[in-house]
Amino acid sequence: MVINKILIPLNQSELSLKIIPCVEKLFAPDAAELILYYVTRPPGTVGLGKPDLSPDYVLPGEQPVLPTLHPIYESQQEDSIRAHVAAELSPLVNRLELAGYRVELKVGFDSDPVVAISREIHGAAIDLVAMSTLGRVGVTRFFFRNIADTLAQQEKIPVLLIHPE
Repeated sequence: MVINKILIPLNQSELSLKIIPCVEKLFAPDAAELILYYVTRPPGTVGLGKPDLSPDYVLPGEQPVLPTLHPIYESQQEDSIRAHVAAELSPLVNRLELAGYRVELKVGFDSDPVVAISREIHGAAIDLVAMSTLGRVGVTRFFFRNIADTLAQQEKIPVLLIHPE
Protein backbone atom coordinates (compact mmCIF):
# COMPACT_ATOMS: atom_id res chain seq x y z
CA MET A 1 0.00 0.00 0.00
CA VAL A 2 1.19 3.50 -0.82
CA ILE A 3 1.97 5.68 2.19
CA ASN A 4 1.21 9.35 1.57
CA LYS A 5 3.38 11.88 3.41
CA ILE A 6 0.91 14.61 4.34
CA LEU A 7 2.16 17.95 5.62
CA ILE A 8 -0.32 19.78 7.84
CA PRO A 9 0.84 23.36 8.51
CA LEU A 10 -0.38 24.69 11.85
CA ASN A 11 -0.20 27.97 13.72
CA GLN A 12 -1.73 29.42 16.88
CA SER A 13 -5.23 29.64 15.43
CA GLU A 14 -7.99 27.13 16.02
CA LEU A 15 -8.75 27.37 12.30
CA SER A 16 -5.49 25.64 11.40
CA LEU A 17 -6.62 22.49 13.27
CA LYS A 18 -9.92 22.20 11.37
CA ILE A 19 -8.20 20.27 8.56
CA ILE A 20 -7.44 17.30 10.82
CA PRO A 21 -10.94 15.70 10.69
CA CYS A 22 -10.93 16.05 6.88
CA VAL A 23 -7.58 14.27 6.62
CA GLU A 24 -8.86 11.51 8.90
CA LYS A 25 -11.92 11.02 6.65
CA LEU A 26 -9.90 10.95 3.42
CA PHE A 27 -6.86 8.90 4.47
CA ALA A 28 -6.78 5.62 6.36
CA PRO A 29 -4.17 5.33 9.13
CA ASP A 30 -2.23 2.70 7.20
CA ALA A 31 -2.11 4.92 4.10
CA ALA A 32 -0.83 8.18 5.59
CA GLU A 33 2.07 9.57 7.52
CA LEU A 34 1.07 12.89 9.06
CA ILE A 35 3.60 15.64 9.62
CA LEU A 36 2.15 18.33 11.86
CA TYR A 37 4.25 21.37 11.01
CA TYR A 38 3.90 24.29 13.38
CA VAL A 39 5.23 27.45 11.75
CA THR A 40 6.19 30.52 13.77
CA ARG A 41 8.44 33.55 13.56
CA PRO A 42 12.02 33.08 14.73
CA PRO A 43 12.68 34.18 18.28
CA GLY A 44 14.02 37.66 18.84
CA THR A 45 17.59 38.52 19.53
CA VAL A 46 19.56 37.24 22.48
CA GLY A 47 18.20 38.59 25.72
CA LEU A 48 18.86 38.39 29.39
CA GLY A 49 16.97 36.19 31.79
CA LYS A 50 15.79 37.18 35.23
CA PRO A 51 18.53 37.28 37.86
CA ASP A 52 18.92 34.42 40.30
CA LEU A 53 17.51 35.92 43.49
CA SER A 54 18.45 33.00 45.71
CA PRO A 55 20.51 33.80 48.83
CA ASP A 56 23.98 35.19 48.29
CA TYR A 57 26.71 32.62 47.85
CA VAL A 58 29.97 33.14 49.65
CA LEU A 59 33.09 31.21 48.87
CA PRO A 60 35.66 30.97 51.67
CA GLY A 61 37.76 34.13 51.77
CA GLU A 62 35.84 35.89 48.98
CA GLN A 63 33.13 38.49 48.57
CA PRO A 64 29.46 37.39 48.34
CA VAL A 65 28.29 36.41 44.86
CA LEU A 66 25.40 38.71 43.97
CA PRO A 67 22.48 37.89 41.65
CA THR A 68 23.33 38.31 37.98
CA LEU A 69 21.53 38.31 34.68
CA HIS A 70 22.03 35.20 32.58
CA PRO A 71 22.01 35.34 28.76
CA ILE A 72 19.25 33.55 26.88
CA TYR A 73 20.34 32.42 23.43
CA GLU A 74 18.23 32.02 20.29
CA SER A 75 18.69 28.23 20.38
CA GLN A 76 17.35 28.16 23.94
CA GLN A 77 14.33 30.21 22.88
CA GLU A 78 13.71 27.83 19.95
CA ASP A 79 13.98 24.82 22.27
CA SER A 80 11.48 26.45 24.63
CA ILE A 81 9.04 27.08 21.76
CA ARG A 82 9.42 23.48 20.54
CA ALA A 83 8.71 22.16 24.05
CA HIS A 84 5.66 24.41 24.39
CA VAL A 85 4.27 23.33 21.00
CA ALA A 86 4.87 19.65 21.84
CA ALA A 87 3.02 20.06 25.14
CA GLU A 88 0.10 21.90 23.53
CA LEU A 89 -0.30 19.43 20.66
CA SER A 90 0.42 16.21 22.58
CA PRO A 91 -3.31 15.39 23.05
CA LEU A 92 -3.83 15.64 19.27
CA VAL A 93 -0.67 13.67 18.47
CA ASN A 94 -1.64 10.96 20.98
CA ARG A 95 -5.18 10.72 19.59
CA LEU A 96 -3.91 10.37 16.01
CA GLU A 97 -1.33 7.77 17.02
CA LEU A 98 -3.98 5.78 18.91
CA ALA A 99 -6.06 5.84 15.72
CA GLY A 100 -3.11 4.19 13.95
CA TYR A 101 -1.49 7.14 12.14
CA ARG A 102 2.23 7.67 12.04
CA VAL A 103 2.62 11.24 13.30
CA GLU A 104 5.63 13.52 13.41
CA LEU A 105 5.54 16.95 15.01
CA LYS A 106 7.95 19.57 13.66
CA VAL A 107 8.41 23.26 14.37
CA GLY A 108 9.62 25.64 11.67
CA PHE A 109 11.02 29.10 12.27
CA ASP A 110 10.78 31.70 9.52
CA SER A 111 9.38 35.20 9.20
CA ASP A 112 7.68 34.02 5.99
CA PRO A 113 5.45 30.95 6.54
CA VAL A 114 5.38 30.16 2.81
CA VAL A 115 9.17 29.87 2.75
CA ALA A 116 9.17 27.61 5.83
CA ILE A 117 6.44 25.35 4.43
CA SER A 118 8.08 25.17 0.99
CA ARG A 119 11.40 24.24 2.59
CA GLU A 120 9.68 21.42 4.50
CA ILE A 121 7.83 20.20 1.39
CA HIS A 122 11.09 19.80 -0.51
CA GLY A 123 13.18 18.59 2.43
CA ALA A 124 10.79 15.87 3.54
CA ALA A 125 9.51 14.69 0.13
CA ILE A 126 5.90 15.58 0.93
CA ASP A 127 3.10 14.12 -1.24
CA LEU A 128 0.26 16.40 -0.13
CA VAL A 129 -0.23 19.61 1.86
CA ALA A 130 -3.47 19.75 3.81
CA MET A 131 -4.44 23.00 5.47
CA SER A 132 -7.20 25.34 6.49
CA THR A 133 -7.56 28.74 4.91
CA LEU A 134 -9.39 31.93 5.75
CA GLY A 135 -10.69 32.08 2.21
CA ARG A 136 -10.17 35.83 1.85
CA VAL A 137 -11.72 37.49 -1.16
CA GLY A 138 -11.79 40.95 -2.67
CA VAL A 139 -9.83 43.78 -1.07
CA THR A 140 -8.70 41.76 1.96
CA ARG A 141 -7.16 39.19 -0.37
CA PHE A 142 -5.24 42.01 -2.07
CA PHE A 143 -3.81 43.37 1.19
CA PHE A 144 -3.28 40.09 3.06
CA ARG A 145 -1.48 37.34 1.21
CA ASN A 146 -3.26 34.02 1.40
CA ILE A 147 -0.63 31.43 2.39
CA ALA A 148 -2.70 28.50 1.16
CA ASP A 149 -3.33 30.10 -2.23
CA THR A 150 0.35 30.99 -2.63
CA LEU A 151 1.40 27.41 -1.85
CA ALA A 152 -1.19 25.98 -4.24
CA GLN A 153 0.17 28.18 -7.04
CA GLN A 154 3.89 27.67 -6.50
CA GLU A 155 4.21 24.02 -5.42
CA LYS A 156 4.06 21.05 -7.76
CA ILE A 157 2.17 18.81 -5.32
CA PRO A 158 -1.54 18.74 -4.45
CA VAL A 159 -2.76 21.15 -1.77
CA LEU A 160 -5.97 20.15 0.03
CA LEU A 161 -7.76 23.20 1.45
CA ILE A 162 -10.78 23.66 3.65
CA HIS A 163 -12.53 26.98 4.09
CA PRO A 164 -14.46 28.27 7.07
CA GLU A 165 -18.12 27.31 7.17
